[in-house]
Amino acid sequence: MKKSLLFVGLLTFSSMIFAAAKSYTLTITTPTKVGTTQLAKGSYTLHMEGDKAIFTDAKSKTVSVPVKLETGTGKKFEFTSVESSGDAIKSIHLAGSTTTVEFGD
Repeated sequence: MKKSLLFVGLLTFSSMIFAAAKSYTLTITTPTKVGTTQLAKGSYTLHMEGDKAIFTDAKSKTVSVPVKLETGTGKKFEFTSVESSGDAIKSIHLAGSTTTVEFGD
């Protein structure tokens, strides 16, 4: 009985960890650079792993890009939004948080 309760507890805890890993959907309409990496146009899922942004395309190909995270103190962003300059993404504001992901050159 104790083993099954422990198993249920561990299963519940591990599912909470995976649920906390938030992802964001982005659509890139033209080939774009993030940092030094080129992304083709298409839909991507973005999730964060420490100081890396992981972009996954529709074919499950992933690209990892080093980033700098800035956490603001104001109101949370309502939507995920992208700031770009020319053909390069400079930053992404993550919906539901005050976090901005900044990409270096």
